[in-house]
Amino acid sequence: MAELIGVSQTYVSRLEAGLVTPPAAVAEAIVKLAEDPRTRSLFDDLRATVEHSPFPCLLLQTGPEGLRIEAASTIMRQDFLAGEHRIENAPALKRLTGDLEALHRQGLADGNILGASAVWTDHDAINRFWQVRYTPIRDETGASFMHVTLADLEDSPAARAAANDAKPRIERFNGSEG
Repeated sequence: MAELIGVSQTYVSRLEAGLVTPPAAVAEAIVKLAEDPRTRSLFDDLRATVEHSPFPCLLLQTGPEGLRIEAASTIMRQDFLAGEHRIENAPALKRLTGDLEALHRQGLADGNILGASAVWTDHDAINRFWQVRYTPIRDETGASFMHVTLADLEDSPAARAAANDAKPRIERFNGSEG
């Protein structure tokens, strides 16, 4: 970072510790560096992709404190979260919460789950079904997250049968399904 903004590593350490205030030129260089997509982490790009997606999707942080919404697309916020900041409080996401609990019981934290899918019935719209894809990911610090994407399904006997399944279909790295 020091080289990219034209200062010494010692100066960067002093900035990070709050011991110095950067002059305007250095502050501007830091802002430009932070805005440059080539210097952002892949996780920051994933967060931005979710937030700007035209599709209903979420990025949830998972962990001992429960689920925290890291990012949500506009349509997810409007149609599913309905102003709630926690998925546990959003009635439209009751199935999602149950699926994530099932995934944790099946060993999500052990790193052997490649992904999972399920079909939901939208109880607010008669005969509307959603194909849901759960993809576990980790950021560069090792924190655990779940990327959730929903796709609208046509009403069909297959969609109705899949929506009646009480648990998500889990794909594991070793090829077995749960």
